[in-house]
Amino acid sequence: MRPVTFDETAVALEAINLSVTLRRSRDGADIPAVNGVSFTLYRGRTLGIVGESGCGKSTTAMSLLRLLPRTARIAGQIRFRGEDLLAASEERLRAIRGRYISMIFQDPMVALDPLFTIGDQLAEPLRIHCGLEGDALRARQVELLAAVGISTPETRLTQYPHQMSGGMLQRIVGAIAMSCNPDVLIADEPTTALDPRAQASYLDLLKMFGETYGLALVMVTHDMGVVARVCDDVLVMYAGQAVEKGPVRQIFNAPKHPYTRALLTSIPNGEVEREWLPTIAGQPPDLSRLPPGCSFAPRCSAAQERCSREAQIERVVGDRHRARCWRAVAP
Repeated sequence: MRPVTFDETAVALEAINLSVTLRRSRDGADIPAVNGVSFTLYRGRTLGIVGESGCGKSTTAMSLLRLLPRTARIAGQIRFRGEDLLAASEERLRAIRGRYISMIFQDPMVALDPLFTIGDQLAEPLRIHCGLEGDALRARQVELLAAVGISTPETRLTQYPHQMSGGMLQRIVGAIAMSCNPDVLIADEPTTALDPRAQASYLDLLKMFGETYGLALVMVTHDMGVVARVCDDVLVMYAGQAVEKGPVRQIFNAPKHPYTRALLTSIPNGEVEREWLPTIAGQPPDLSRLPPGCSFAPRCSAAQERCSREAQIERVVGDRHRARCWRAVAP
């Protein structure tokens, strides 16, 4: 694969006021899983979407390719190359998925079919989207497995998923996602099943693809350490909303939302001796019964009276840095 030149400021994908409502039974309330999330993904950069379980990270990622179940209602815009993907036909989406926008799912054992060999599953997108067959297809398969660090790739092509470790399967899923040189790669908790050493190696591999080939990467994670290692920009989500977003350095050095500060404080630090690791008090709210005002107010030690009555709109607090908090001010 030959590295390509790219303009880092070029927009690869844009979400505008994205909302996802999960419809329940007639006697149950609908769930606003994602509420008015907007972000811009630039070519050659990595956007981290971070937050506690249930905050809407994976739902946001899945909605970008309209992979949510039929009970989900998606509103807003998802713009790719000037086209709104929410208005695209299913036929058009099939042409885009895997070719221009790919996704790495959380569990490779679920993402890969146990009845087909690695070669069969790696060949499918190459045949459909790139028209490869014969020797050209075989050469591309070997090239991809070697690129993600799989030893003896010719042998691995004939094997089945159960014959490989979790780390190898994660790399193979990455090779399939990268097979057609997509413009955008969405990685949903791609290192969950990996040990720390394998996780670091895999993250470096994804970062290398982004920097070398101009890939725009969306990294969904609950780990702020992963964000610090890989991402250029970060979107912090809580209760379906983007509560803070901006460049990683700005947010790590000067977080403006109490929830972001709480997440950063909860990161283990080997240089500081602690008997107990700091945690965030309370529990995330029930999305079907969100409290008035700021959703984080019941857990926030800095909450004011107005926080429980009135929700803050997103405000500019720095260069490309925005936060939803009454106390958030520009430096």
